[in-house]
Amino acid sequence: MENHPQYYVVQKGKPAGPYSLHELKLMGLKSSDFVKEVGSEDFKEIRELPELSQLLSIKFQVALPQYFASMDTRLLAWVIDFFLAFAIYCFLILLPILAFTANPERIQYVLAGLLAIFPIQFISTVFLECSKYQGSIGKFILRIKVCDIQGLPIHFSKSLLRNVCKLAGFLSLGIGFFAGFFNRKQQCWHDKLANTLVVKDRLI
Repeated sequence: MENHPQYYVVQKGKPAGPYSLHELKLMGLKSSDFVKEVGSEDFKEIRELPELSQLLSIKFQVALPQYFASMDTRLLAWVIDFFLAFAIYCFLILLPILAFTANPERIQYVLAGLLAIFPIQFISTVFLECSKYQGSIGKFILRIKVCDIQGLPIHFSKSLLRNVCKLAGFLSLGIGFFAGFFNRKQQCWHDKLANTLVVKDRLI
């Protein structure tokens, strides 16, 4: 038996349902009403959902991002990513050094190996931000995502550019990152240079 999608609808500020598509058609919903399909994470306006808006004879409209991740949330995501990169370093580099090097040589190898944390974090972030998750593991845990200024997922080239441009933040002694606190969309220098945003889920 075929399973038909069901939807929750925000009514009087609270989620109600689930309702079938037939029931939605009888409710006389407006384009600005919030709905989400069962199993989805976030409520959206009907006009933002191409398939549903067509089924309900509502004009589809691409909605620009309106909810931006705060700088403290982004910093926490970076801390999580750095910790995970350090854990990878410990497993792949530190343990072999401790197991296979002599005592006099260990310290210099351990210190040199610490430099691997940064490329580990850089490479993983570049690939994850252009993946279906739209963000590093830290961002995924905190439910924030990287997108372009239209709210669409970014491709590898833009993800690479975005992360290379983070050098501007480091070379400016953090000013490029700190600038995000004074931007309405919380954009740091590397976000502006790559035309990207870091957005969060809309809360109902």
